[in-house]
Order: sequence, then C-alpha cells, then structure tokens
Amino acid sequence: MLEATGRDPVAAERRPLIGVTGAGEGADPRALEADGPETPDSTLPVALVQLQAGEDAAANRLHAESWLERALEPPAGTARPRLLMLPEIWNAPYAAARFGAYAEPIPEPGGLLLEGPSPSLAMVARLAVRHGVSVIAGSIPERGADGRLYNTATVIDREGRLRAKHRKVHLFDVDVPGGIRFMESDSLTAGDRLTVLGGAGDPLATGLAQPPNLGLLICYDIRFPELALLMQQRLGATLLACPAAFNTTTGPRHWHLVMRARAVDTQCFVLACSSARPAGGEGYPSYGHSLVVDPWGQVLAEAGTGEQVLHVQLDLSQVALARQAIPTGHQRRADLYRLTTL
Repeated sequence: MLEATGRDPVAAERRPLIGVTGAGEGADPRALEADGPETPDSTLPVALVQLQAGEDAAANRLHAESWLERALEPPAGTARPRLLMLPEIWNAPYAAARFGAYAEPIPEPGGLLLEGPSPSLAMVARLAVRHGVSVIAGSIPERGADGRLYNTATVIDREGRLRAKHRKVHLFDVDVPGGIRFMESDSLTAGDRLTVLGGAGDPLATGLAQPPNLGLLICYDIRFPELALLMQQRLGATLLACPAAFNTTTGPRHWHLVMRARAVDTQCFVLACSSARPAGGEGYPSYGHSLVVDPWGQVLAEAGTGEQVLHVQLDLSQVALARQAIPTGHQRRADLYRLTTL
C-alpha cells in the first residue's frame, strides 16, 4: 500500500544538507538542494575526499593531507564535518604488481597511530588529533605480520587511535572482453572478517544521541549483497562506508546501481568514496563519481571525475524511518531462508 500511492510517504521529512567543493577537469557535481533546517540531534556532517595518487609515496601523503585540510573548510552555511573519508589505495598507484612497494604495516585496532609503523596512517592520525575529527582512512596496501599483502581500510578517531580495520574480503579479479583485465590476487590476500564499528560510546565523537554503527567494505566487496546484509542483520550496521576505485569499464555500468542497491537492501546510508580519474589519461582509469546514498536509495550527492571534496550532512533519523515504513528487516521468511556465517 505504501508504494502504490506513487509518492514518497516521508519526502517532507527528508532534508539532506549538502555541498560540494573541488577542482580538477571533469568535475560536474550534482546534488539535491537542502529544503529545510538541519536536525542537530540526528545530523552527521561528513566529507568525502576524491583524489588521485602518484608515484611518490611521500608526495601522496602530503597531497592527501592537503585535501583533508581543505575538506575541513565546508561551503558557507554548511556545518564543519565531524567525519572525513578517503578513497581506496590513496597512498599508491592502483596497480596490483606494485602494491608491495608501497605496503605498510598496520597494527590491530586499539593503539595510537601518531608515531606508528604506518607513515600514511600516522599522517591521518596527526591530522585527526590536530582538528578533532574522525577519519575513515580509505584503504592502503598492508604488509601483514605474516608477510602477506592485503588491501586494508581503517577508521581513526580524533585521538589518533585505530578504531577499526577491514581487509578487503573479495579480491578484484576480472577480465571484461574489450574492457579491463585486473587480478588483485596476483599480489593480495583476501581478508576473512566482517567489520562493523559499533556506535556504543560514540567512538567517532559524532555527538549524536544515537551514533551510527559503521560497516566497512572495500570496492569489489559492495557487489556481494550477502556481505552487506550480514553487516546490517547480524551486526546492526546503519552506515556503510565503501572506499573504492571502480574503473571506466565497470563504473558506467554498475557504480550507481550497486551503491543504490546496497542502500536499499540494508536500509543504510552508503558512503562511496572513489579515487579521481588521472587528468592525463594515464594510469588506472578510475571512474570517480563519489556518491552518498540514503536508506531509500536516493543519491544525495555525487562528485565528478576530478579531485574534489563532497560535503554532505546525513540525517541519520532516516534509517529508522525507512525501516519503519518498509519493514523488510521483520518480514524475511526465516522459515524458508536465512543468512548465516561460518
């Protein structure tokens, strides 16, 4: 009955507050305009940083730091972000054969990273402390204690402490005729854990009465609905963060589709932060178009292809509204089917 009316039953309640800043050729951001005041008790200002890495590791760190600093200066009338986000493999060229040269050790969650073994994450941690902001630090190549390489995403709090760590579960091994061939498994090992940072105690210092439960995925992980559904059904995720690097073959076909689908599947917000497309056309052809999608499947904001920052204010009350209006979480037929973990 709810969907048969042909109108959104809570359209008047949904007030995404957004803004975009950026530079770089091909930047054609699209976004919905704010249509009302923000609700401080449920609104989380975030900023997605879409950037492109080069050959020099130290220069990549400085470049990312500069863009993170820029992200903390939102457009006029927009709240300062409390959560920043970087893309997939932001400290190195996206090339499977070269990940080893840029790999850094990443400790287990709980420790301070300010002077830690990873120079990339130490930079992010110092920035987090300096500005009192939490950061979804995209992903970087990790050299594990076992000597293996992983594609690993992290979350760092405003004290510079590592709060969560996710190793990419599904490796990007594809061969699209006439398109792209890429084999992450030539150098990387897959992770074996679901990662959701619970909101209890407000580890991200959002200041919200009901802080989000943050689930982490990396790029190709988003294509597997079972993973996202388990994160929502079993671990209570309300916000999914997906640092990514879709390319110009898969991006036009599936980027918007899979991000919106996972938002609808889980009734979560989805933050999809992409790397930028190389301006000269050389190197990995990243699709760009970083997205923020709400629990209804609506795109709240979209970047272009160049380097830029996407500022969005998430009204997290929409998660409960969506789940109440369309209660798929209570209507699954557990007598016929169910998702399980091993």
